[in-house]
Amino acid sequence: MHPQFTAESTPANANGGFVPGLRLPRATAAVALFADIVGYTEHCERLDPEEVFLLLSEFYRHAGRATAAQDADFVDHFGDEVLAVWKHEAPLGQQALKALRCGFTLQADIAQWNEWRRRNGLEPVKVGIGIHAGPVVLGRPLGGYGGGASVFGDTVNIASRLERQTRLIGADIVISDRLYRLIQAASPGERLLDRFARTLSVSLSGRAQPLQVRYAAAKLELF
Repeated sequence: MHPQFTAESTPANANGGFVPGLRLPRATAAVALFADIVGYTEHCERLDPEEVFLLLSEFYRHAGRATAAQDADFVDHFGDEVLAVWKHEAPLGQQALKALRCGFTLQADIAQWNEWRRRNGLEPVKVGIGIHAGPVVLGRPLGGYGGGASVFGDTVNIASRLERQTRLIGADIVISDRLYRLIQAASPGERLLDRFARTLSVSLSGRAQPLQVRYAAAKLELF
């Protein structure tokens, strides 16, 4: 389900500046999840374009099913990456738990897909997932040149960087310590948190301050 946006695209003037009086979309607290195919470039090198198309289509299908099952408010695709966002309409800790459950559901779905791929002589697909919570803006970029709605803000950038950390840490899912504490406050007995006992301070590309993260390997059960 896509949200309704309040931003209005206003034509630029002759100097390329925006006409005064723009209505910008409001920032909102949200949870962002990034998932992508590890080693996608190597897959592309070995596969025909038609096979790459089928690989991405199947990945999108699994991601779409997992995000829909956890009521994501916004889902977008960027090549082999999927971005899902849960807005702050419910308490943010509840939205954070939905995102975490989505991550494990997707990983379990990918594991089942890989069983099918192995039986049919195909390479397995590994997916990394990063999740973070914080302020975002949802809307269409201003400028009058078209383009769809998207999500903006440091929260999205951090979620993307956390997904990249899965390769360095050797984990399937990496979350920020902030996300962990939001879930812990909302659902103190949540058993998924037991998988994130390990913490690590990491330096993310482009960021001056290190970030406390938690990480886990996925298991095959569905939620």
